[in-house]
Amino acid sequence: MLRTANALNKWDMTLDTAQYKRMYQRISVIEFSILRISEYPIPSIIDIVNSIRLAKGNVFAEWKNSKTAKLFEDHGYKNKKESSGDVTPKSCIFM
Repeated sequence: MLRTANALNKWDMTLDTAQYKRMYQRISVIEFSILRISEYPIPSIIDIVNSIRLAKGNVFAEWKNSKTAKLFEDHGYKNKKESSGDVTPKSCIFM
């Protein structure tokens, strides 16, 4: 939808013109960066995904309702930080 709105210059077809334009510009910068240096700027991509996910209301509703969006849902996986950080077995004694 972002490419269509930009190509046709019909940003009024989006719910929040300013936010959609800003997102289009951010994604374009990432695309050009990938083409230029052949690397994916992971922090920038994560930032964009989080911006879309956390947008209020129906902004980016098409993406929020997609199968792709479900991949980014919180599935409750947590790292249990129960380890003390000591990797030395208790049975080893060093002198």
